[in-house]
Amino acid sequence: MATFIIGAIVFGILALISINLYKNRKKGTTCGCGCEGCPSANRCK
Repeated sequence: MATFIIGAIVFGILALISINLYKNRKKGTTCGCGCEGCPSANRCK
């Protein structure tokens, strides 16, 4: 049972991180130099 609870917590944390990354990617804030197809990649040239 403890393993299930720990797994659920880890899954929840990963889901939150993924959601935040997805929202930031929509805004174009997560991409730095080397990213292709991102709005902010043009600033690196």
